Amino acid sequence: MANRSKLSGKILVVFSLLTVAVLQGCAGPATESNRQLAASTGTCSQPNSAVPEYFDLINKAKPEFVQMIRRFPKGGDIHNHLSGAIMPEDYIDMGMQESDCYGPAADDPTQYAIKLNNGEPGACGPGDQPLSLLGARDRQKLMQSLSMYQFSYADIQAGHDQFFATFGRFGAVSGADGVKGKMLAKMLQQANTDSVSYVETMMSFQSGAVNTLADRLRQLYPDPSFYTDSRNYPAMFDLLQSVGLQNAVTAAQDDISSQVRQMQETLGCGTPSRDPACGVSCNFLSAANRNAAMHGNVDPAKIFAQTVFSFALADRDPRVVGVNLVSGEDLPVSMQNFTTEMQFFSFCHGIFPEVNIALHGGEITPCFVGAGNPALKDHLAGSIQAGAKRLGHGISFEYLNDGQQAEVVNLMKSNDTLVEILFTSNAQILGVTGDGHPFPQYYRKYDIPVALSTDDEGVSHSDYTTEWLYAIIKYGLSYDDVVRLARFSLQYSFLPGDPLWADVAKAKAAAPCAAEEPGRIVARESACESFLQNSTKARAQWDYEARLADFNRNYGGKFRQYLGQLQ
Repeated sequence: MANRSKLSGKILVVFSLLTVAVLQGCAGPATESNRQLAASTGTCSQPNSAVPEYFDLINKAKPEFVQMIRRFPKGGDIHNHLSGAIMPEDYIDMGMQESDCYGPAADDPTQYAIKLNNGEPGACGPGDQPLSLLGARDRQKLMQSLSMYQFSYADIQAGHDQFFATFGRFGAVSGADGVKGKMLAKMLQQANTDSVSYVETMMSFQSGAVNTLADRLRQLYPDPSFYTDSRNYPAMFDLLQSVGLQNAVTAAQDDISSQVRQMQETLGCGTPSRDPACGVSCNFLSAANRNAAMHGNVDPAKIFAQTVFSFALADRDPRVVGVNLVSGEDLPVSMQNFTTEMQFFSFCHGIFPEVNIALHGGEITPCFVGAGNPALKDHLAGSIQAGAKRLGHGISFEYLNDGQQAEVVNLMKSNDTLVEILFTSNAQILGVTGDGHPFPQYYRKYDIPVALSTDDEGVSHSDYTTEWLYAIIKYGLSYDDVVRLARFSLQYSFLPGDPLWADVAKAKAAAPCAAEEPGRIVARESACESFLQNSTKARAQWDYEARLADFNRNYGGKFRQYLGQLQ
């Protein structure tokens, strides 16, 4: 049985927009400071017409077309949160295996949450019951509490709140020691089912050690205003170095090795009975929390310590291919502290220039932050200026005027920035989809590279195929479009090495392989073979082309016929 130790209640890592403290990949209990933050959050009471429009369109698709899209090789899922990727059914099963309990959720007693047992199998707290006794009715209610499954959207705010509240309700499972490898295995199985060959998943590592680093930083520099002046950052960085930063990084590397080993054992990788999901490769993004708070106020020491730790880990461990800044953009801490957080990232980028940065940017709308709020543009532009090679969501672009859009587009083009498109969660959280989504502006009007991703498919109770299905039907994508989107996902992944494509849109290969047909066996000792041997990214792209060619041989004609009917 896995070690069932729980994250300390001292951890104030807010990964919820409401009443739960969630560290993506690890979860902790709700705290009073988080409730204070939630109380100050605005309300978006507009009707959510996006979700019914989204799923009505999907549900009308022919089953054979859905299956064909499921088989279509999609490349990489490069915006993926591990704890949000696991289906509620799987969390329930994992909790049952550990003899855990369930009962009223702390944030909302009308909802259920999974809870740790009291040290003995089936020993539950007052008002709770063993998961082993879960009946059909309570199982359905628990699934509804842990995800968007069968959720009724009273308004946009209701979906937004439910989405983020779910993390705390399955946190007893996702935050327990010894389960990350099993979660990774589930994630890769889902990816394999959807014909994904590569995943980059966001996690946070060594929370206790990072908290200790933050405590030391806070003790020496207690004034929050100290953190707004970038001239102080070198001294802050040196302090972290002197009090155990590298030890925390080493411990995180050991954790990753253990998690990967458990994942491989769970899938039977390297054995005759190996799961096909063993063929899906996976790397990590280390996540810092943009809404870390104490007593209802921003905790800049915590955010700085997490950011420095994430960069240091990514710099040392090749399995951690980048960093990200997670949690809700519309929370008060994020809104008030955005400039300072971008300074943190810019500073760390200067120290660790080889570390890749992806940032959640523009996951806000006027309904949440107010019409004309400068953050609608600044969270896009500022993220790119801080070093982000990829932007997650980018929804606020839709609400900019022509001049502001031109400014952001110029930044994107000059920095070769990709936008990660997340249709399902955008509909569920923000009430944005269809003609109100900026996807066609990015992709068609401004020729910005984009890639579809899952975000939190377990919480959404959806899958990657659904993302593609919606995009294809709603926007009338051609065969060339879907291939381009898949190629973008690997081209802009953080896999190491030079990319295969010199120009994705024109399908122009890099010079060493320009004379070769991508996906075919290349001549030994050729320039292309040498190029592929020296680039993990190019090899993954070459493998994708082989998968695409195989799909075309078996389904290409019929697939093009289906797509042609949508034009």
